[in-house]
Amino acid sequence: MRKVQPGKVTVLTVFLLLILSFITLTQHNNIAYAAGNYHGVALKSPTNVYSDTSRSTVLKSYDQGSILQYTTYSSDWYSAVVYVKGDWHEGYIHKSDVENVTNDQQLLKGIGLNNKTPVYQRASTDSKVWKSYSEGTVLYYKTFTSDWYEATVYINGKRKTGYIHHSHVENIVNDQSLLKGIGLKAPTAVYTRASTSSSKLKTYVQGSILYYQTFTTDWYEATVYINGKRKTGYIHHSHVENIVNDQSLLKGIGLKAPTAVYTRASTSSSKLKAYDQGTVLYYQTFTTDWYEATVYINGKRRTGYIHKSHVENIVNQQELLKGIGRKNPTPVFAKASTNSSKLKSYQGGTILYYQTFTSNWYEARIYLNGKPTTGYIHSSHVEGLFNKQETLEGRALKSTTHVYSKASRSSKVLKSYGNGSILKFRTFSKNWYEATVYVDGVRRTGYIHVDDVATDDITNINTYNYTFEYMVDRQMKYGGPKADGAGKIPASREQVEYYANPSNFKEGTRGYYQFLNLSQPAGLNAREVNKKILAGKGSLEGTGQAFIDAGKKYNINEAYLIAHTLHETGNGTSTLASGVPVDAKGNVVDNPKNAVYTVYNMYGYGARDACPIKCGAKYAFEHEWFTPSDAILGGASGVSQNYIQAGQDTLYKMKWNPENPATHQYATHVAWAYAQTRRIDAIYQLINDYTLIYEVPKFLDQPASSGDPNASKEPDNSNDTDIDSKFPEHLYGITNTGDVHLNLRSEPNGKEIDNIPNGSKLEIIASNGSWYKVKYDGTTGWAHSDYIELLNLIKITLEGYNLNVRPEPSTSKDIVGKVSNGDLLTVVLDGNKMVRKDEWYQVYYKGAKRWISGGKNGTEYVSIEK
Repeated sequence: MRKVQPGKVTVLTVFLLLILSFITLTQHNNIAYAAGNYHGVALKSPTNVYSDTSRSTVLKSYDQGSILQYTTYSSDWYSAVVYVKGDWHEGYIHKSDVENVTNDQQLLKGIGLNNKTPVYQRASTDSKVWKSYSEGTVLYYKTFTSDWYEATVYINGKRKTGYIHHSHVENIVNDQSLLKGIGLKAPTAVYTRASTSSSKLKTYVQGSILYYQTFTTDWYEATVYINGKRKTGYIHHSHVENIVNDQSLLKGIGLKAPTAVYTRASTSSSKLKAYDQGTVLYYQTFTTDWYEATVYINGKRRTGYIHKSHVENIVNQQELLKGIGRKNPTPVFAKASTNSSKLKSYQGGTILYYQTFTSNWYEARIYLNGKPTTGYIHSSHVEGLFNKQETLEGRALKSTTHVYSKASRSSKVLKSYGNGSILKFRTFSKNWYEATVYVDGVRRTGYIHVDDVATDDITNINTYNYTFEYMVDRQMKYGGPKADGAGKIPASREQVEYYANPSNFKEGTRGYYQFLNLSQPAGLNAREVNKKILAGKGSLEGTGQAFIDAGKKYNINEAYLIAHTLHETGNGTSTLASGVPVDAKGNVVDNPKNAVYTVYNMYGYGARDACPIKCGAKYAFEHEWFTPSDAILGGASGVSQNYIQAGQDTLYKMKWNPENPATHQYATHVAWAYAQTRRIDAIYQLINDYTLIYEVPKFLDQPASSGDPNASKEPDNSNDTDIDSKFPEHLYGITNTGDVHLNLRSEPNGKEIDNIPNGSKLEIIASNGSWYKVKYDGTTGWAHSDYIELLNLIKITLEGYNLNVRPEPSTSKDIVGKVSNGDLLTVVLDGNKMVRKDEWYQVYYKGAKRWISGGKNGTEYVSIEK
């Protein structure tokens, strides 16, 4: 402890005399004074004054909230002079133990927030309370510290300084604003203090217009008159709603029946006036839930109020629309209410013009007795038309699909189409298409319901009343399924289970085309067919429309017909397909200059082995096939009858005949149906504009997947060590793998030894199930047959007879050998094309190049194996 130095006694004596009178008082009030230039509050309980800055010895302690004076000593300490045991001593207070009082204290006004808002003797909630005030009492105080205000109170007439905690009061706003609002409560009270527990000065009926000014966060201040005397009261924020500052004029319709205008902004107030539902009303914004309106009662202008839920505003910017009547009839009402009178009615499907009005109503201009009149159409009674129409193509779904005179099923039928018919139409509305039809040669606009046509592919499921296991059993017992093109290797049960199970072939894959209904036109686009499929195909170039017309006429899928025709004509280059010059009687002429006609025969009709060209040309002449299109359209009848209309109108049905399995099957190869999809898939990959119908079989207990396409059946011949089925020499194929390479393996399903690019030419040596033994670039291995297209293999199909082999393509030449039904021969290749002369093929026979006749069109006695 350090005492004050003797040299300062005189000065200190004077100082002590000046403050001596304060010491007794301040000690009594727990307020200590020390020489210094700061004035602060003790924060700790207790707050110590130390003899030095080491905190080792306490000179004196003060209660929390005591007022202290001190001066700066260091960055962390203040110095203070304290009176201890009759002497003045210099001590030290840590800066964190006190808080300085604000330099410039400001006078404030606020309200007590607690039910008993206390004024403490010290700036501590642990100190005694000088006085307490009721919640909402207006109090005056001034800034003191960050957590405390300083206030003056009177106790028994004596002025006392006290302290109010910040959280116990709320300051009143500095600049009060005058406001106008409505009472929300019934009644709405003005309180004596800013507390709902205080007494009520006055109350107002709900919806009354009140004037008040901002006061605190939760309270407004209002002036009321009681017995003619002006009083200040308080209204809780939640008990009133302010009126909008800038009122906007609005226009709407009454939703209620009737729609009331009230004397106050309260539905419990009396009604000034009422309007019919749908009446157009004018009003202006007022509060969140109310509009303000001007009405006239007995010629006098009155202000009233309409609840927002009782009206609907009309759209700001009305838009002109076009639609069709959905109801039959479709009414136009006098007011925007279905309870109002009907001005006019229109037949269902009639095209109407109107403009936007409200969420449920349109406004329409109609004429009554020649006078324009405004009416209203309910939005559910019309269907809007699309702004932009799109041309579509689809299929008729109904057995009789109607085109109506109006967009209504109750309107007159203009024309009807059968199920599956390909139709062209335009988007019109949500439920209707617009179409152009010809009735008695007159062009008419009609309408087709969207439910009556399909614009996407159609898949029909045909369920058979027997199990999938029964199907496989029948095929294995009676169908004689084979695993190779030569028909020598029996297919395993696992292979049949794979290829016969529709579940193994997913929609969107190539294999799904085996379910394509070939008896329904696909709706191809002629221009697209000509450009992407028939370009460069000999006489078939530009004949797309003929295929489309033939498909419609004979109920045959155009893609299948095109594929069939390309195959039959050698891509449009055969003699009969290229055009044969004839005279006026249909006889072939040697000099084209002497020709009267040129005839075309795409399918070899009438061509015989003895006279393929002459007889084929004569047949074409008799049927007036003077253009390639004539020959396509005329010949398609036989293709449809022989291949499609026999009842097996999908590739799957041709192979497996699910109506009577293991009978009347077009091929024995287990993968025949899947293999045929390659050609159809190739055509559809080139075009975009078509609609397909699929018929997918479904069997009882059909597994989600089954079988193995590569599970070859073990041969039932223990003496054979070589299970490979060898092909004739000089057989070639070309890979068809798209963007990937074909794996070359050491054995079927064996180790990969090489890979072969797409479009590569291979030598085919033998087959084993679905695998070919091939030679590529000097390497021999095995590759899967699904990805190889044979180039030059034919099979003799002349039942009961032998086919003659000749040195030249003429029946006048000597016979040098014979081949029998089922024999396989390889055709001499020129590049990748088989060497032919009319119906004759140049083949390899016993090591030499010879000729055989294929009969009519080159396909009567042989089949080309792919």
